Order: sequence, then structure tokens, then C-alpha cells
Amino acid sequence: MNLLDSQMTAIIGAQWRAMMNRGLANIWLMYLLTGLWYLAVSAAAALLSAVIPEIETRDSLLTLISIGLLLGFLYWQFVPVLLVSSGMSLDLKRLLVYPIAPGRLFGVEVLLRITTGVEVLILMAGAAVGLWRHPLAPWWGPLFFVPFAVFNMLLSAGVRDLLTRLLARKGVREIVLLGFVTLMALPQMILILFPPETWKRQAFSEILARIPDFPYPWLITAQFALGEVGGFALLAMAGWLVGGAWFGYTQFQRGLNWDADEARAKERGAAENTRRGVVSEWFFRMPSRLFPDPLGALIEKEIRFLSRASRFRLTFFMGFTFGLIIWFPLVFGKNRNPGALAENFLVLVSVYAALLMGEVLFWNILGFDRKAAQNYYILPVPLSTVLIGKNLTGIFFLLLEVGSIALVCSFLPLPVTPAKVAEALVVTILLAIYLMAAGNLMSTHQPQPMDPSQSWRRGSGAGKAQWLLLLVYPAVSIPVGLAYVARWAFDTQLAFFLVLLAGFAVAMITYYVALGSAVEAADQRREAILGALSRGEGPMGG
Repeated sequence: MNLLDSQMTAIIGAQWRAMMNRGLANIWLMYLLTGLWYLAVSAAAALLSAVIPEIETRDSLLTLISIGLLLGFLYWQFVPVLLVSSGMSLDLKRLLVYPIAPGRLFGVEVLLRITTGVEVLILMAGAAVGLWRHPLAPWWGPLFFVPFAVFNMLLSAGVRDLLTRLLARKGVREIVLLGFVTLMALPQMILILFPPETWKRQAFSEILARIPDFPYPWLITAQFALGEVGGFALLAMAGWLVGGAWFGYTQFQRGLNWDADEARAKERGAAENTRRGVVSEWFFRMPSRLFPDPLGALIEKEIRFLSRASRFRLTFFMGFTFGLIIWFPLVFGKNRNPGALAENFLVLVSVYAALLMGEVLFWNILGFDRKAAQNYYILPVPLSTVLIGKNLTGIFFLLLEVGSIALVCSFLPLPVTPAKVAEALVVTILLAIYLMAAGNLMSTHQPQPMDPSQSWRRGSGAGKAQWLLLLVYPAVSIPVGLAYVARWAFDTQLAFFLVLLAGFAVAMITYYVALGSAVEAADQRREAILGALSRGEGPMGG
């Protein structure tokens, strides 16, 4: 093993040990939940391996494989963007101190792109097994899935570095995100505006015939898998691989020379001269006028900080853009007759936005403070006041999010009335109280440092917390679900509001008990909390 291999092994080994050093119970829980997810994906792959041999015609098989590879390509490249997660990746700022060639770092970064497409690899393995069992496919055909996966890894490395720089610029990140969301939602919107039953088969065939043939990577890979190998197709695949490698490496090189701190400093310097003209100081000072100190000062500090944090602004923006786009086709896609989901569309999107913003508003409320959290143990301010201030800030931004969703819906042909807006606000606040109760406990028992300047979710401990939320979210949604069941069962709004009122009573008791437990845990686990929040992410982020 040469010197460079030893260095890279040491870096990756250190990161792995840091990820595993979280307690035996937490590790086994993470393994269990992760195993259940990939077991479901493996079941889908097994189903795919059983369905493919049953397809009789070559054209149908080619269509299925090419569409599946296209979906895999879109998942590998764009789903991490929509989830605001970069998977496992190198932190170049921490690795530049090592005497390692950029080419070797790029190779490791490409290998780490597997973490954003494990599901695709499992499904492709299932498809390969199905093709090996199919008489129309040669034994060597599925082996061409390997260069397709390599192409996706190379391209994903470049996309990540490009988006990392774009999403670090104020204003640009929102435009980029809106573009990606619009691109991903375009097929669904076309199906809604032009349902398939209205298409004329002959006209549709003519439109397809006019589309020029092009050697897309998913199409030529599907042709290779069925044994259709030609010189031009091989040349096209080689071109895609070279293009993906060039794009990935050039973007990686630009990332090596890009200083995020310098870019943010220039942005802050340019904004200082116009900030008072754009954002009124009166708005930021409003909490201090409504609440007594130190609570008012804490809320003001949180509002000022979150409004400038890239990570928060991105999730807030996604709430009233991506939330609308992802639910609109599901609710109004099949028919336009008003149903239960359509009538409560505003509530549905508001609850989704609350869950989407939970990571930055409720589940890890001490994460952005990082080392500064030690001030809460030094200053003469009760820790309960600190938690209440952060929770009230979360409620404020949540109400602002619901208002933004209602404003966007008012410009669309959607059922938005003052009664529905009030219902969305009440339901969202009730859900938020339960989220705050659970979040205060999680923030004091499992704190994780978060970088407010990073739009991507990268903390290595965030994955375990995300799995825990799969257990918490159904539990906190029960009171809201019972209210809607009561309205449906008794067919009256009175039953709905009575159950909501009972839910608020239980929520306030739960919040009070959880707040006391969180304060007690914060006092007893002071060193552990400050140590966890002071810890850096290491040379790699998870």
C-alpha cells in the first residue's frame, strides 16, 4: 500500500469511527431502520426480476428497461437536490491540508456518489437477474449496467459541486431550486392539463415520430442489455463516460479553488449597504416590543439569524413551492371533482411544510448555536426561557409559511377560503406543539451541530435522527387525524373543533412535561451536549 492509499484509508477510517461512536443502542436502531428500508427496495428488485422474464416482445422489454434506467438516472441526479441532501461527500476545506493529489480525491468523491444511488443499484441488480433469465437477452447484456452506473456517479459528483457553489449564493439558490422543482413537476403537470384519455393515438404517434433519435445513455444501455450492440452506440457510450468524467472533474477542480467563506463575506459586504432599505429594522425589533426581556431578545436573535441562514431559507422556500407541486398532481391528477383531499388541500400542504421544516425549527434547535450554546449555561437566563424562545420563533415562521402557501394557492384554482386558512393555521399549530415537545427532548438528548451556511444536509448523525422521525411523526399526527375522523363520523364541524380542543389540552400538558424533562436533561448532560455541538463534521460529511 503506497503513501496516498494509507492517507485516504486513515481519513475514511477516522470518519467511519466517528459515525459509529454513538452508542450501541443508537447504532442498532439505525441498522434496523436502514435494513427495513433497503429490504423494501430489495423486495421491489425481486419483483422486477420476476416480471421481466414474463415479457414476451423485445419492444416491450426495451421500453421497460429504458424507462426504468431513465427513472434511475433522474433519481440519482435530482432526488438528492429535492431532499437537500448530498449523501456522503468530501469536505475539501478539511482535506486540502493533506498532501493528496486532486485526482485521488476526485476518485474517492466519485465512489462516495454511490450513497445517493444505492436504491438504483439494487433495482438494476434485480433487472439484471431478470434479463439473465430472459431468452431474448444475452448473458453479457446486463453487464452494460456497470458503465451506466459509472456515468451516473461521475455526473453526480459534478452536479453536487456545481450546486454547492450555486446554492451558496443568496437569491441564486432559490432560482436553482425552483428550476429543478419545475423540471421535475413538468411531466405531472402535463398529465393534469392534458389527460391521456384526451390524446388521439394517431396524433400522439405523429408527435413521437417527429422526435429525433438520439443516443441517450439510458436508451443505448437498454439496447446493449438486449444484445443490440453497434459501433455508433459504443462510441456514444464512451462519449457519455468521457463527458461525465470531464464535467465531474472540472466542477470538482473549481470546488477546490472556491472559498465559501470569501463568497459569503463578499455577499454580506454588498448587502450591508442595502439591508436597512430592504428589510425593515422595525420588523426584527417587533419581538422585543411584544415580549419582555430576555424572551423578546432571544426571539429577535432567532428571527434575525434564521432569516439569514441558507439552510433555513432553502427549506422555507421549498415548503410553499415543492410542497404545492408534489401534492397537486396527487390530489387533482385523476379527476377534478372535489373530494376530501381536495377540500383540505391547504391543510395537507401546510402539514407537509411543517414536517419539512421540522429539522431546522424543532428537532435540533441547538444545532445552529454550536459552540455558542455554552452561553446558555453562563448567562443568567433560564434554559427553559431559551427553549421557549426558540419554540415561539418556530411557530412564527410556521405561521408565515402557512400564509405563504395560502397566498400562492389563492392565485391558483384551489379551494382557499378564510375558514380553510384558519383551519390550516389551527391544525398546523396543534401539530407544531407536539413537534416542539418531542423536538426539545431530541435536541437535548441527541444534539448535532449544523452549519447554517450549508444548504445541503450533511451531518453524519442526521441519518439516525431521520429514522427516529419515522416513529415520531405517526404518533404526533394521531390527534389531528382523530379530529378529521370525528368530523367525518358525526358530519359536523362541532365534533371537529371539540376533538381539536381536546388535542390542544393534551398537547399543552405534553409540552409542559417535555419542557421540564428537556431542561433537566440539558443540565445533567451539559458536557455531552457542549461536546457534541462543538464537534466538527470531519473530512467527510454524511
